[in-house]
Amino acid sequence: MSVCLMVSNPISKEEDEFYVPIATEQVFQEFWMPIVEMLDLQWVKCFQSGIEVEKEDFRSILKELEEIKLWIGKNMNNERGKQMIKRLDNLSKELTLLLENARESVKVYIG
Repeated sequence: MSVCLMVSNPISKEEDEFYVPIATEQVFQEFWMPIVEMLDLQWVKCFQSGIEVEKEDFRSILKELEEIKLWIGKNMNNERGKQMIKRLDNLSKELTLLLENARESVKVYIG
């Protein structure tokens, strides 16, 4: 199983096919969750069990993703850290595109 982002209320083929991989469940549990807990992040901690998010909350999630990225940049100067930053950058990019271009009623499921 994996943790990913997808549109939970698609109204088009493009939305239905929208899929952003984040991490395997094992990697999320082993590497992401300790950082999330240390930083006391409210949104990203819900990714493990899964959460549906409305467009109005995307900015809060993007802020938390940036906090994780900054922490990794300072504390994980290794291949795992580079991979996590790559996934964080992609997730942030795709979530930002949805924020800027998607309809107001769009919802995403992250989990």
